[in-house]
Amino acid sequence: MPIMSSLSFSDQFNQLTNLLIQHQNLWRPMPMAHTQLPWQDGGPLCQWLATLDNTQLAALNADPDAVIKKLATWWPALNQLPALVSVPMAQHTDIEIDSRLNVGVPGRKWAQIQAYLGAMPQTDKTACYLEWCAGKGYLGRGVAAITGKPVESVEWQSELCEQGQTFADQKALPMQFYSLDAMSEAATVVIAGCEHGLALHACGDLHVKLLQKAVATGMRALTVSPCCYHLIRGDRYQPLSAQAQEAALTLSKADLKLAVQESVTGGQRVRRQREQEVTYRLGFDEWQRDYQQSEHYLPLPALKKSQLTQGFAAFCRWGAAQKGLTFPGDFDQTHYLARGEARFLVLEKINLIKSAFRRAMELWLVLDRVLYLQQHGYRVTLTQFCERELTPRNLLIHAEKMTQGAPHQRGVATDGVNQGRPSVCYPINCAATTVIPPTIARLNPRLPPMT
Repeated sequence: MPIMSSLSFSDQFNQLTNLLIQHQNLWRPMPMAHTQLPWQDGGPLCQWLATLDNTQLAALNADPDAVIKKLATWWPALNQLPALVSVPMAQHTDIEIDSRLNVGVPGRKWAQIQAYLGAMPQTDKTACYLEWCAGKGYLGRGVAAITGKPVESVEWQSELCEQGQTFADQKALPMQFYSLDAMSEAATVVIAGCEHGLALHACGDLHVKLLQKAVATGMRALTVSPCCYHLIRGDRYQPLSAQAQEAALTLSKADLKLAVQESVTGGQRVRRQREQEVTYRLGFDEWQRDYQQSEHYLPLPALKKSQLTQGFAAFCRWGAAQKGLTFPGDFDQTHYLARGEARFLVLEKINLIKSAFRRAMELWLVLDRVLYLQQHGYRVTLTQFCERELTPRNLLIHAEKMTQGAPHQRGVATDGVNQGRPSVCYPINCAATTVIPPTIARLNPRLPPMT
């Protein structure tokens, strides 16, 4: 077990920044783009990789610490990596949730929710919780049940809101759903009426927007488990904290994918399907390179997995049509499939080396969020809310405002929305996404009247 880091978040972030910069030649290569290992001048590294078969690659890919240990024989600075990426387990509180509330919730997701709630600090000061990117409100069900406090659930898809609201009403849970775009100003108004924001695996820009809106409205507490850091609108990562903005590390959207490449939920069938699809894509790429006399990887759009059953030649015909290329009648599928299989082995070896930096990349991104909250007056803890076998996205940011300004009023936004005047948004049973007039607001007794 690695020694836990006793560094401050700031020092830990700086050391991770330096380590990632110094070793970026190991983690930056994009596996799909390379026809051979990108470290041909690496000597011992490539010699070691050449000795590994598929079984050994799979075993090592599931054990990043072993990969780090091996790499450290050539790059000794990596010996500090296990301690740098260590995060303490949260102290869990035993919670009991009525089993009737997990109806329709996948078993693994319900276990994640229970672990999240057991790790979430609770306070009597919280009068209303915010469930961000709520879906059908699975997390909100648990929060409402164990705290008895109101939960405001924000979700973009109105159908999910309707289903969640129906379930909550049937179970007499104090939940109110809002069909809103989380990126909109209307969502800010809902945030301004809640004391404690919750997000379990909200993706990319969505959980970032929650942090920004919470800071702007002075929300008292946040408990956030980030996910899918690469799902951002821009092509490059925009750091949140001043410290990250000043760092010499710049990240593309492709770089961000490294943080989420570990998966523990797929079985053998899923892994075989992935290998087949990636091999087909690489085999097609080998053909298009010959056809177009190109040295560049040509990505294809997503496809239905059922298409893979039609075989490699059909896949390549589809790929050529997608890219406006003329597909030959005498296509040598045996030749190009073999080249795709060889490329797949190269890809897996590149991914193996990158796996040593997965947690480092994720923790760098999470620490950027932690430092951003500290910068804006929050006391922050960072823990693991469950073991990685339940989900590799197990980091939990909990933040509490250290100093309070004006009282946090329900329905009052403090970031300029309506110039601080009380505002209300359509709840799901009004089905809209903008500020509503007083006559509509009064139809729902839970919404404050306009003055």
